[in-house]
Amino acid sequence: MLRIKDLTVFAGDRKILQNVNLSIDRGKRTILMGPNGSGKSTVCKSVMGDSDYTLERGSITLDEEDVTLLTPDEKAKKGMFMVFQEPEDIDGLNVTRFLRATYSKLKGNVEDFSKRLEAAREEVRLNKDQLSKSLNVTASGGEKKKLEILQMLLFEPKYALIDEFDSGLDVDSVKKISGIINKSECGFLIVTHNPAVFKYLNVDEVDVIRDGKIIATGGLDLADKIEKQGFTWKD
Repeated sequence: MLRIKDLTVFAGDRKILQNVNLSIDRGKRTILMGPNGSGKSTVCKSVMGDSDYTLERGSITLDEEDVTLLTPDEKAKKGMFMVFQEPEDIDGLNVTRFLRATYSKLKGNVEDFSKRLEAAREEVRLNKDQLSKSLNVTASGGEKKKLEILQMLLFEPKYALIDEFDSGLDVDSVKKISGIINKSECGFLIVTHNPAVFKYLNVDEVDVIRDGKIIATGGLDLADKIEKQGFTWKD
């Protein structure tokens, strides 16, 4: 289990998150929803160890091991992974060389790298020429997201934090990526503000964040209420 307890986070002198509690189980899909600016992306980035955020209090444990103060690369080696809403473009960094180096660091060898890379590429339906380009340079929004999911398949994390996986994807790609997520044994925290993804995802829990606080937890009935009434619903 990836457990986030009492997470209180600042960006500069501004408090972004206050006492956020979430639990993500292996093989389960937890959805985090909320209006724009509510702190959804900050949850993912601060849990992963983004240095732009300062942890005032709280803890992050991965399978009962405290990983709160680990750096992002240390957390990755422990089995955590993040899919970014807007992945960085890095000119001059060849995609395949980048993936091979990262795979070696995480797995300790590259014996089956090429075979697994090709299998992941076919699974996400990414054009092969993207693997010979600079990372995300000239890639469309959909291609960037497919490359992020490709990395998840290749690196096989225990837990994945996914910030709006549907952004930039056409409906067929959303269905395909949802299918990949549904059959994975990974534990997922998936950020979205688009209730349409619930048509394709097998959802185990829905949490709603507003003004940096978790205000509701439920199932698909909660997502349905949000779709009909917005984030300012009344019971």
